[in-house]
Amino acid sequence: MSGTHRAVDPQHQPASPGAPEANVPVPEMPAAYGVVGEHTWDPGAEAAPRPVSQRGPLGSQTDGMAAIRAVWERAGESARKPAKPGRAQRRREPKAFAPALLGILVCACLLMFFAWTAAPALWISVGHYDYGTVQVTSCENGFAPSCTGRFQTHDWAKDLHLTGEVTAADLGTELPARSTGPDAHSAYVGGTAGLLLRWAPSLVLFMAAAFALVAVSGATRLYEGRSRAIGLCWASAGAVLAAALAFAW
Repeated sequence: MSGTHRAVDPQHQPASPGAPEANVPVPEMPAAYGVVGEHTWDPGAEAAPRPVSQRGPLGSQTDGMAAIRAVWERAGESARKPAKPGRAQRRREPKAFAPALLGILVCACLLMFFAWTAAPALWISVGHYDYGTVQVTSCENGFAPSCTGRFQTHDWAKDLHLTGEVTAADLGTELPARSTGPDAHSAYVGGTAGLLLRWAPSLVLFMAAAFALVAVSGATRLYEGRSRAIGLCWASAGAVLAAALAFAW
């Protein structure tokens, strides 16, 4: 009716679009989503505004460096990872006494033979010799043909076994020769190239026999004193060579 005013129920009054409802709770915004407006939402009016960490979705720079450091530490640990624990190593039993003793005796004989063969030619190659002439007196043919002759210098003369470039065709002739001294057992006939062929292969075979001595003696199979046993084998081989050089002087 005109001129009358009907009381309006406040519950049916339309709310303004800009004002929030009084009794509707505002959901709490997680801190990971940042700040709402200038301050975070605070349910209690009497509480002070709570600061919010300015952390992005991917984390801070300190967390990133810590993650990188952890990756590098894990990589270093994997590089230093020991062998597989379930993998057992094969245990080698010590060598039997009888085969080891037989091998040592065989290798010792080979060492003495090669050292004795190389020693005179080695001394002559380094310049320790007496120069003279030799008259071939006899030659023997066979598996290892050999000749003997009378070696003579200005100071001494002696019958010696001849090595080098001498054959049965030289029987009765005089040839230039070299010997290590009055106590020598052989004289060499020929040039320097033949000397090299006499002592170099012998020393190579001598070293091979020394390695074989270490192997057949069972020194490498010992669990205690292995280094001392190997060193003893090499010291024995060196003593044999030194003795041969001393006798051939």
